[in-house]
Amino acid sequence: MRKITFLLAFVGLAMFSFGQTKITFESDAVGTSGGATAVWDGGTVGVIANAYPTGNSSTKVLHVQNNGYLGVHFSNVSIPASAQTVYSTLKVKYLIIGGSDTNYPSLEVYSSPNNYTMGATELIGTLPWASLWGNAEIGVWKTIEFTFASATLNPIPAGNLILKLTKSNTEYLIDDVELVPVPASGSIFTVSDFESNAINDVLNMRRYSPTDATATVEANPTDPSNKSVHILSTNWDSGLKLNVVLPVGKVLADYDRLTFDIYLNNISGTDQGYKNMQAWVDGTKVINIQNAGTANAWEAKSYPLESLAGANTFVFDLGLSTPAGNYYLDNIKLYLKDLGTGFENLNGNALMYSRNGSTLNFNQNIDNLVVYDVQGRNVISTKNVSDINMSKLSNGVYILKSEISGVKYITKLIK
Repeated sequence: MRKITFLLAFVGLAMFSFGQTKITFESDAVGTSGGATAVWDGGTVGVIANAYPTGNSSTKVLHVQNNGYLGVHFSNVSIPASAQTVYSTLKVKYLIIGGSDTNYPSLEVYSSPNNYTMGATELIGTLPWASLWGNAEIGVWKTIEFTFASATLNPIPAGNLILKLTKSNTEYLIDDVELVPVPASGSIFTVSDFESNAINDVLNMRRYSPTDATATVEANPTDPSNKSVHILSTNWDSGLKLNVVLPVGKVLADYDRLTFDIYLNNISGTDQGYKNMQAWVDGTKVINIQNAGTANAWEAKSYPLESLAGANTFVFDLGLSTPAGNYYLDNIKLYLKDLGTGFENLNGNALMYSRNGSTLNFNQNIDNLVVYDVQGRNVISTKNVSDINMSKLSNGVYILKSEISGVKYITKLIK
């Protein structure tokens, strides 16, 4: 198992990197542990050849035989203290092979300094039903995503990653463990955070009749200095209706992730904890995923968007499908492709830079190079270069996206 790190050096130019860490088992020998360890004595882990290439073309994966609520400790996946400020998401691929206890699992995520500790203070969070399956789909690769911002314990302790599938007897595979960095600010488009609205503003809703649902801007239930939208619904398929205008030159297909915060009011008469979160673009449903939610607490949600049709302007509806809903929404955002999710970093030694006036010199040839400003606009685009001239760019923050020998990486730089 490898952990790839990325270091940058500049002379006279401040620069910060936030590359993506991705763990695969391609360089590990079959029969080895791949850097993973079984916590306690509840089963075994080891690298095997991947016999399930549909949905995952890797040749090697980590095999887990869970015989007793086994936790898998990844010695090469380091979680820093307060990881939510560094990483946005943990992504892992799972495939269930079989076992006597496979349905409706939960996935517990820990940050532990050793491979025998999974205490309450080290628990980062839990994904009910593992966001994967009810009745397990045997032999099908699934990708789970844990959002660090939804961690229930704060601060997150420093340690190594432990993943515990809370089942007593399950045989499964793991692959492609990724820590996705917090994206650059220029890659995020805020659809609405409701701060520009007035308290008691009544917003439009997707609904069958005017009595089916209402949306009213109110003080945030946990922070009265901020605002959020309070939604009450009495019928299915209701949602907040927003008219979206993207930045100039952007269309919906340029974005590949939706995030927002949700707060479920756990009061008498509500029925919303396991209802589906739905979203529509110009009347077409694009998200329909069960949302367990956390009662009386804000929870960060993140959903992938795949090549959605949509122009620069469109109508976007978002809400829980429930006939007894009482919840708040806030901080609805879209993330640009690539810029929002990061890339694998360079293998081998650190990539070194130097600066000569306004020219940035690289220590090797860059096959493809694109520089974006914080608005997501392409300000430099070139191929097969070993340096770039920054003289025509004003001082500020830029995103540099590069490709060398097929490997992509992303870097935030400050001029």
